[in-house]
Amino acid sequence: MRPAIIFRALLGLTVVGMTGIFTVPVHAVDANPASVQVVLDSLLPIVATSDATLRLSGRIVNGSPSALIKPRVNIRLSTSALSGRTGIDSAISGSVTSSTRSVATINLNTDIAAGSQGTFTFALPFTQLSLPTQGTYSLVIDALQGTTSVGRIQTFLPWFPSSEKLPHAIGVVWLWPLADYPARTATNVLLNNQTPIALSPDGRLTNLLAVGREFSSTLSWMIDPALAQSVDHIARGYQVVQDREIVVGGNSSDASQWLDVLRTAITPSNSHAFAYADVDAVADRRNGLSPDVVRAMTLAPTVATTILKSAVSGGVYWSPSGWLDQRTANVLASAGATTVVLSSSTMAGDTSQPRQAIADYPTSFGNLNAVLADQRLSTTLAMPQRTASEIILARQRFLAETAAIAQSPAAITNAPLTVVAAPSDVRWSPVPSFLRSVLRATQTAPWMIPTTLTALTNSPRAASNRLAYVFEDHPALPTAYLTRLKAVQSRVAQLTAVQQSPGPVNAAYSEALLRAQSSAWQDEPALGAALLGAISRELNTQINQVRPISSGTITFSGDAGNVPVTLANDSDSIVNVGLTLIGEPSSRLESASKTGIVIEPGQKISVELPVRIVGGDPLPTKVQMLTPKGAAYGPPASIILVSTAYARAAGWVVLVAFAAIAIFVVVGITRRIVQARASDE
Repeated sequence: MRPAIIFRALLGLTVVGMTGIFTVPVHAVDANPASVQVVLDSLLPIVATSDATLRLSGRIVNGSPSALIKPRVNIRLSTSALSGRTGIDSAISGSVTSSTRSVATINLNTDIAAGSQGTFTFALPFTQLSLPTQGTYSLVIDALQGTTSVGRIQTFLPWFPSSEKLPHAIGVVWLWPLADYPARTATNVLLNNQTPIALSPDGRLTNLLAVGREFSSTLSWMIDPALAQSVDHIARGYQVVQDREIVVGGNSSDASQWLDVLRTAITPSNSHAFAYADVDAVADRRNGLSPDVVRAMTLAPTVATTILKSAVSGGVYWSPSGWLDQRTANVLASAGATTVVLSSSTMAGDTSQPRQAIADYPTSFGNLNAVLADQRLSTTLAMPQRTASEIILARQRFLAETAAIAQSPAAITNAPLTVVAAPSDVRWSPVPSFLRSVLRATQTAPWMIPTTLTALTNSPRAASNRLAYVFEDHPALPTAYLTRLKAVQSRVAQLTAVQQSPGPVNAAYSEALLRAQSSAWQDEPALGAALLGAISRELNTQINQVRPISSGTITFSGDAGNVPVTLANDSDSIVNVGLTLIGEPSSRLESASKTGIVIEPGQKISVELPVRIVGGDPLPTKVQMLTPKGAAYGPPASIILVSTAYARAAGWVVLVAFAAIAIFVVVGITRRIVQARASDE
């Protein structure tokens, strides 16, 4: 907009109704996205003081098929502060019980053609707004055509004129999760570029780290050790699947830099490792995978501390649905968990009323700290943030929600009251400008005091403050998927059983299968299935490196002999295997298994097994390797055994039979001759 137009618009600013109250006629606004829209480009200050000026700027976007003829822009405020969270809900729905009053109007003095837009700017000293009490007010901006509202935007204006903290200011714990989709195989191949892209400049993880570093003292870092581990592998050089081929990735320097920044941002007092790969503990427990839940919990702090080179505490399970059943809580407690992050929406009673964000969750192994993330704040953090206007709406909603909590009877009566601000999804993707604004407000707003997860879990609580829990069913990894995973686990047991030093291989597959149990695959089932399939194929390849390589037909001159078998070990580990022969049918072959066969890496050895064959037909036989405990290992080789003993025996039988017939014939002929001579005489 040209300066002359801005000047005329400001001259046309009319502050109306500072003392009187009236209701602006409101008509239904077309819900079609192509209708007239009011958008905000700026709303300042974020936290108001008595000597501040409310500065608003925005646009009227005419998406209707008709021109707007000299529209006006009107600002309305609720006549009184909203009544807690119910007042916020009423304002959002457009049914604020108290009337609204117009506080300013601008005549744009120009038409806005269809498909065009016009800008507006307001500058209103708070002293002129005559806000009756401190609290949160509904702020409505209307685009008027005559007296009819053709477009509207509604948000909130907290008004706490003193910069000093309120006596009943609430503590706010910010949980700051760093996690991603752990699509990394046992051999550390990434199935896609998602994590490297998130680590690149202006990537999701880079933005979260940059903002978090600025406000590190305000945050409680919640780190998925599987992410830290993946970033470390990427930093060292990595492979990634692109167009169905494995190629060398190019984001190693970004990953290295990200790790360095994270190491400087965290401290032992403000960093926590939650369960490795954010495993779905509820689904695991239901499907007989409780040992993996224990492994994910115990592994977490060790991995995080090793990679981040700083003590990172563990014992935290962040429930992906915000819900946790009693049996799973028992498993977590047995694994050493001390804290579970749940949603306040799972609590019984009126969830619109704020409550202390910590409770005791009784288990068979003692109480867990149940940290209750405020469900409404989680919803606010997930509000759309695609435009400046949406960012402002989300920010003002966060301010309104926290201010409503601070003014609630629970906060005033039970001060200090603490709430937890946390996203519902640990793989969240907020806009940095939104984060900076709400974190700055957390530090400066008179109704909020930043605090930490450690302070919350160490805070005293009443003995009666136990979890009043609503048990519901929530999405989880499907049983069919976890059944396939357990089949892969059983093959891992085969592989490690024959290795003399199974530790590294067992750790690689164990951690990869934990990544395959991540709750991330609830939202991305195809990627989860691809990860499990890739792990299975890698496992098959490694199992097949130790194998029998004999084939063909082996012929014995008798019914017994020795079968020579060649075994190869193409792996880089010493293996200890057994060997057995299985006839088809097994009743035709007698053979003893051989155990304790040690094969060095990269070597082949020959083993002989004594056998006895029953029958003269060729006998198909499987050459099966065994684990030291006698279980089958890997696919068998096939040979054919043949005994010539039965062929020779059959020849002798025929010869004897021929001789007997010949004798019988000779005897018969001789008898006839003798009889003939006797009759002649």
